[in-house]
Amino acid sequence: MRLYEFEGMELLRKYNIPTPASFLITDIPSTFQLPSSWNGAVVKAQLLSGKRGKAGAIKLCETGEDVCQAARLLLHTRVNHEEVKSVLAAEKIDLNQQYYVSFTFDTATRSPVLAISAQGGIAIEDDVLSGTGALVRIPLIPIDPLLGLQEWNIREAAAVLHLSKEQAAKIVPILFSLYHCFEKEDAVQVEINPLVENKAGDFIALDAKIELCDDGGYNHKDRAYTPRVAGFARPPTEREQLVKEVNAKDYRGTVKYVELDGDIGFLAAGGGGSITCMDALMNCGGRPSNYTDFSGSPPTEKVYHLTKALLSKPGLRGLWIVGVIASFTRVDETLQGVAQALEEVRPAYPIVVRRSGPNEEEGLQILRRSAAKCGLDLVAYGAEMPMTKTAKILMDKVNLFRAPITEDHMDHINEQEQRSVC
Repeated sequence: MRLYEFEGMELLRKYNIPTPASFLITDIPSTFQLPSSWNGAVVKAQLLSGKRGKAGAIKLCETGEDVCQAARLLLHTRVNHEEVKSVLAAEKIDLNQQYYVSFTFDTATRSPVLAISAQGGIAIEDDVLSGTGALVRIPLIPIDPLLGLQEWNIREAAAVLHLSKEQAAKIVPILFSLYHCFEKEDAVQVEINPLVENKAGDFIALDAKIELCDDGGYNHKDRAYTPRVAGFARPPTEREQLVKEVNAKDYRGTVKYVELDGDIGFLAAGGGGSITCMDALMNCGGRPSNYTDFSGSPPTEKVYHLTKALLSKPGLRGLWIVGVIASFTRVDETLQGVAQALEEVRPAYPIVVRRSGPNEEEGLQILRRSAAKCGLDLVAYGAEMPMTKTAKILMDKVNLFRAPITEDHMDHINEQEQRSVC
C-alpha cells in the first residue's frame, strides 16, 4: 500500500523525524491565515503517483490568499490521471543543502538496502537514469536484517555525503529513526526526498514516500488508511473492493481482480500464464478490461463472486476464460462458479474458454451445458488447444459480434476454429 504524503509525514513524526508544520486542506478555503512563524508556504497536491512538481501540482505561496488560490487551482482537478482530493499546505523552509535518503527491500539479496545521495529534489530519478546523479547504495553489502542498521553503515553514509562531524551528529539519529520506521511498520520502501539542512543547520524531511507491505497488515490492526490498489495510483473500484472482501472472508484459494481500461473480460488462472495471455490478447488487437487470477483451488463460491464482479463492468465485448494446466485446482469446481455467474448474467458477447487440469472434461461440460441452456455464444477447449491460440479465436468472434453477422462470416470463423484445433 502506497501512502499519501501527509500519511507518510505522520509516520515520520511518529518516529521523531523532524518535518515542517503543515495543514491538510480538503475543501477550498475562503480564507487562510499563515502562522506568524512561517516564511511563506508550499501547497502540494496529495497524490499516490509521482512527479508532482513537473506536473505543476506544487505551488510556492507567500501569503494566505496565495494558499487559497493554490487550493482552488489544484483541488478536484486531475493530475497524472489522478483526482486531487486534498492538498497539503506546509511551512516553507529556507535551506542550505538537500539530500536523498531511503530504505528499500532488495528482493535479489532479500535484505534492506540504504540508498543515499548528496543530491535531492524532483529531478533525482532523471539524474540517476541519465548517469549524472550521485545516488549511491550504502552499504555495498546489504544490511543484515538480523542485526539491523549499524553505526558503521551510518559512518560510511556520512563519508559519501562529505558531512562534517557536526552535520553527521545531526543526521545519524534521523537515519536510525527512518530505519526503525521501515522495520517496525513492515514497509517495502521509506524515502525522504528531499531531506534538507536549513539555515540553522538542522535536518528536516520535506517529503515522505512510503509504501507498506500488504502482507504485513495483520501486525497493524489499528491502521485506518482508505483502501487503494497495490501498484496503482488510485483507490479501488467497487468491483475491486468486492473481490478483495470475498478473498478476505474465505482463506481457501485466491481470487484477484484489478480493473483496466479495456473491453475484453479476462478470467485467467496462473500468474505467469496470465501475463503471457494478456500479451497474446493485445497482439490480436484485444484490450483486457481487467487483470484476474484465480488459483490455489478456490471454492465454487469465490469464483462465482469473482466472475459476477468481472461481468458487471459496462462495455464488455467479449470474455476470455483461460488458464495454464492446473496441478491441484479442480477445474470442475472452479468452472461451476463461472457457469453460475454466466447463467445469471447471460452475456450476449462471445465467450472463449481454454482450461485444463484435474477434472478438466467435467468442468468444460458444465460450461457447455450452461451455454446450451442460456443460448450463450461459447466455445470451450481443453489441453489440446494452446492458450495463446484462443486469443485469436476470441478476437475473430468479437470482431464479428461487432459487425453485421452474415453466413460468409460464420463460415470463416468456423474454418478458423477448425484450423486452430488441428
